[in-house]
Amino acid sequence: MLLLTGFSLGVMAITFLIVARDFGHLNVGRVFLAILLAGACFVLGPHLPSDVRSVASDISTMVPALFWLLCRVAFSYRSKVLSPSGAIALYTFTAPALARFMGVTREHEFWHLVGWEIPTYGEYLIIALGLWTVWSNWEDDLVESRRRLRGVVLTGVGVSVLLVVIPLNTGLVGVWLPYLSIAVINLVCTYSLLRGRTGVLFGIPTQPPILPQEVIEAPQKTEDKDQQTHAILLKALMDQGFYRTEHLTLKMLAEQLGLPEYKTRALINQTLGYRNFNDYINQLRIHEAALHLLREPQTPVLNISLDVGYRTLSSFNRAFKEIQNMSPSEYRQQDK
Repeated sequence: MLLLTGFSLGVMAITFLIVARDFGHLNVGRVFLAILLAGACFVLGPHLPSDVRSVASDISTMVPALFWLLCRVAFSYRSKVLSPSGAIALYTFTAPALARFMGVTREHEFWHLVGWEIPTYGEYLIIALGLWTVWSNWEDDLVESRRRLRGVVLTGVGVSVLLVVIPLNTGLVGVWLPYLSIAVINLVCTYSLLRGRTGVLFGIPTQPPILPQEVIEAPQKTEDKDQQTHAILLKALMDQGFYRTEHLTLKMLAEQLGLPEYKTRALINQTLGYRNFNDYINQLRIHEAALHLLREPQTPVLNISLDVGYRTLSSFNRAFKEIQNMSPSEYRQQDK
């Protein structure tokens, strides 16, 4: 077991140094580093003095919540940590820490349920929510190489987290499985990080996104003649208002352009600078909506939201506030 512990810590140290060097200045890189530190506390826990072991245990309990957070900041479009799922993530590690501090045992039935048993199920739920974030935002990521690398790293971390949490909570498998899974998954992640181009995993942009009016006026010049032709076609399609299509997906846009999905992703990312498909479409929709709000003061906000492609007023309001930092009504009032 000591050999497995040393091997796991060595691999984690290598991964930690790589992420700290290349991505330590980014929020998503810091979350990844926090996961590695929490994992190290889990691996070292049994070998620490008893007075320190409880602290290491509390830190290692944060792994499922940190995995969820990693998925949110790395994959979710305009992610929000302050949410119901964020509250569940916080509960999964704060409740056991408080229960341990207060000396809650099985004799305290209610508090044992609240402090130990419910957080256990919460860990499974928050891991599932993290994996759902990866899956649901997969198609909207416009950087093809980053999609593949993220898939390897995040799925690997997710599987590793499950292989740690399940044995600890159920006792069905010996402690060797979590140790082995941590070592193997870290090797895979380290290999993927070493092979990946700098900035691909954590979304460092190669150029800033082009503002909607610039998108409408002209595509960026490119040395690739085919891509330049496709950019002109994309501009013409958006000039016709294709972005107003309800439930518009990248697949629908690719079919309309007559291009494979991966080429459509590259087209939007490399010529316009966007890294998320929804961000690109929302920028166009909100730009048009903002013009209507000022030019047509008597038109209801709901009508404008429907005209630019939103199915509900709530989704329009949310997107508008994220981009303009104010509600549609506030935006309209500022012109008076």
